[in-house]
Amino acid sequence: MNKLPEKLEYLPGLDGIRALAAFLVISTHWPNNSISLKFGWIGVNIFFVLSGFLITRILLNEKQKKFKAYLGGFFYKRALRIFPVYYLFFFITAAIILLSYYLIPSLSGNDFILMGIKTLKHDTPVYLTYSLNIKMNLAYFFKWPMYEHAFLGHLWSLAVEEQFYLIFPFVVYFLDTRLLKKVVIAIIIICPLIRLWAAIVGIHLVTNTYWLGETIYSNTFCQADALATGALLALFPIKINFPYRNFFIVTIICLIVGLACLYFLRKAGYIFVEGKSFGFNFPGFWFDEKTPWFLINIRAFYQYSLVNLFAFALIAPATIKKPLFPALFNAKPVSYLGKISYGIYLFHNPLIAFFMIGATFFGGWYNITAHPLNNIVIFIIYLVIVISLAHVSYKYFERKIINKYKFKLERSAQ
Repeated sequence: MNKLPEKLEYLPGLDGIRALAAFLVISTHWPNNSISLKFGWIGVNIFFVLSGFLITRILLNEKQKKFKAYLGGFFYKRALRIFPVYYLFFFITAAIILLSYYLIPSLSGNDFILMGIKTLKHDTPVYLTYSLNIKMNLAYFFKWPMYEHAFLGHLWSLAVEEQFYLIFPFVVYFLDTRLLKKVVIAIIIICPLIRLWAAIVGIHLVTNTYWLGETIYSNTFCQADALATGALLALFPIKINFPYRNFFIVTIICLIVGLACLYFLRKAGYIFVEGKSFGFNFPGFWFDEKTPWFLINIRAFYQYSLVNLFAFALIAPATIKKPLFPALFNAKPVSYLGKISYGIYLFHNPLIAFFMIGATFFGGWYNITAHPLNNIVIFIIYLVIVISLAHVSYKYFERKIINKYKFKLERSAQ
């Protein structure tokens, strides 16, 4: 049990997939439909599958340590990587909101700023403790008010990952590999059944079906199959003879199912379901979109699983150092974007909000982005800024923090 773990090999291609996931999320949050990709939420599930793989791989490699060293080393490394920039980001964002409200009179009545003030006033403890998704999930039962999440709402997914980090190290350590494999497979089977129950029974037990859809999307246990799908990649030896064929077959299945859902949703009168969603529009709406067709009404049962399967087919080749589309995912600029994707994810949402606030001085957001060329130019400027912020954060803050405390990190791993 005292034997030192092996140094895990770097897997080319995973950083590129991180970059793809980050930009899918940005695309779905961009507030102008001419650019926004309404299926971009799948980027979050790609992140979950990636995290499930990477964390399980790390834990299995360090399982040979004594429990205290195993657990302490894992939590120390995760805290060092995640907490400093997260809390810096939160307090800087809060400061900008407060300064805008108190020092710029023309913004004191701005809807975004007012909602930001309410969020800081009522929900700061939720953000500081990585429990936004828990509040979202319990709000219906306790009649808690929910505030618009223009600045900080995307942090729910980081809460899911943190809650996974709190539970899964114990599962990996105390279960032998054979039983761990069974647990992971059970999770992948049970989670879709929970979503099926919600689609058939749950919708009749609540008065707010949007809340139910958003809860299924943001609840750690309901998203556990995405994380378990990644864990599966770390637990089972992967041999892929035809990676491109597998990937394209899965992609085609996803498209066929998604487009069939889109067709029947439109036929049922939901004309505002965006064609660019390819039938994978935001899951919060799925239980609201009732149709005469049973298979469409239960799409939460299978569409999440299809997204996880897509992520599996995309990520699996990279785990054996044979990534798909290496010219793209192994390219240095794309790989670097993956390395700084944590910062990109943190900064992207509040920066959109600040862009929309700034647009009020120039006639309003939808006026200045009405022309497609204007929208594209503004989007490019936005990308340059968000990437620059993430680069500065990574190079001058995140890496410096890690390097400064590297000796403690190495000592904790022994």
